[in-house]
Amino acid sequence: MSVAASAGQQGEGDISPVAADGGQRISPVLAVVVLLLLALNLRVGISSIGPVLPQILHDLGASVVFGSLLTTAPVIMMGVASPVSGRIAERIGVEWTVVGALAVISAATLMRLWAVNPLVLLISALALGTGIAAGNTMLPAIVRRYFPARLALMTGLYTVGINVGAAGAALITPRLAQGTGPTWRGALAVWAAAGVVAGLAWLLIVGRLAHRRRRVPVSMSRKSASAWLVALFFGLQSMVYYGVLAWLAPLYEERGWSKPQAGLLLGLFTVSQIVGSMTASVAVQRTGRLVAGMRITTLATAFGVFLVALTPMSAPWLWATVLGVGAGGIFTLALTVPLAVTSTVDEARRLTATTLCYGYLLAAIGPFVVSVLRSLSGSFTSAFAFLAVVSFVGLGIARTVVTRQSPTAEGPAARV
Repeated sequence: MSVAASAGQQGEGDISPVAADGGQRISPVLAVVVLLLLALNLRVGISSIGPVLPQILHDLGASVVFGSLLTTAPVIMMGVASPVSGRIAERIGVEWTVVGALAVISAATLMRLWAVNPLVLLISALALGTGIAAGNTMLPAIVRRYFPARLALMTGLYTVGINVGAAGAALITPRLAQGTGPTWRGALAVWAAAGVVAGLAWLLIVGRLAHRRRRVPVSMSRKSASAWLVALFFGLQSMVYYGVLAWLAPLYEERGWSKPQAGLLLGLFTVSQIVGSMTASVAVQRTGRLVAGMRITTLATAFGVFLVALTPMSAPWLWATVLGVGAGGIFTLALTVPLAVTSTVDEARRLTATTLCYGYLLAAIGPFVVSVLRSLSGSFTSAFAFLAVVSFVGLGIARTVVTRQSPTAEGPAARV
C-alpha cells in the first residue's frame, strides 16, 4: 500500500476539505481537531493510574498483582472488543460508534470517583478498555475516509494526540491527588471531562454527515502466517510499552521519589514518544526504509529499558527520554506495517483488525508479568530486564515482519 501513490491520486496540495458521501462538506480544521480530541482520550485512563498506584493500593488494601490488573484489564479488552466494535460500526456507522466509544470512556472514568473497593476500580478498567478498543478500531477508518491523501501524516498526528493525552494525565494526575480538595479518586475521575468534550465535538461532525450507514470490513486474516507475525511484533512492543507505562513511576517511587516527581518522569517518557513518533514517521515517509526505522526504534526501546533495569538512578531522565523516543517511533511504524505488506484497502483493514485484536491480548501480559517478577524478586530489576529481553526479541523479527510479503519494503520506492 503506497501512501505516496494515494496522495498522487488525490492531489498534491494541502489537506483538502472533507466531505461525507451525500452529506455536507466538513472543514478540514474541524475534522483534524475532533480527530485529535478522540486520540487524546485513548490512553488518559490508563496512564493516569501509574503515578498514584501506590496510594491506590495502600488505601484499598490491595496487592501489587491487583495493581497490574488496572493496566492489564483495559489492554485485554482493547484486544477482545476490537472485532466487536467493528461489527457495531457495520450497524450504526463509524461516526456514531466513535460517539458511543467516547461515552463509554467517560462513564468508566467517572466511575472511579466511587471506587471504594478494588472491584469497582477493576470494573471501570474493563469498561474503559472496551471504549478504547472502539476508538482504536475506528481511527484508521476515519483517516482513510476523510484524509485519503494524507494517510501517513494523519496517522502520525493521531499518534501524537494519544501521547499528548497520556503525558498530560501522567503529569497532572499526581498533582491533583496531592491537592487540598480531590483525592486520587477525584484526580482519576476528572479525566471524564475530556471524553465529554470530545463526544460533543464528534456530535458536531455526525450532524453534518449523510445518514447512510457505512460498512466496515471486520473479518480477520487468521490463516496467514504473515498476519500472525505482524500481530506478534505489535504485541511484543506493546507489551513493553504497557509494562513501562504501568510501573515506571512506581519503580522510582519505591526508590524514594515523590509522586509528582515520578509522574514528571512518566510524563517525560510519554512526551518523548511524540518526538519519536513524528521523527520516525517523517523519516520513513521520505526514505521508504521501514525495516531500518523499525530496527532503530526497537533498539532504542530495548536499550532504554535495559538501562532502567540495570542502573535506574544514574541518569533517569535520559533513560526515560531514550525509552520514550524508541517506544513512540516503533508504535507508529508498527501501525504502518499493515499498509506496507498489503496491496488493497480491504487487506489492510483485515490485517489491522488481526494486529489490534491479538496484539493487544499479548500486550496485556506485560504489566502482569512485571508485577509477578517484582513480587517474587522484591525489586523491579528482573522485571524490567524481562521487558528488555522482550524488546530484543521484537528486534529479531522486525525484518521478517515486513519482508515476508514485501521484499522491496527496504527500498526508497516503498512509501508507507
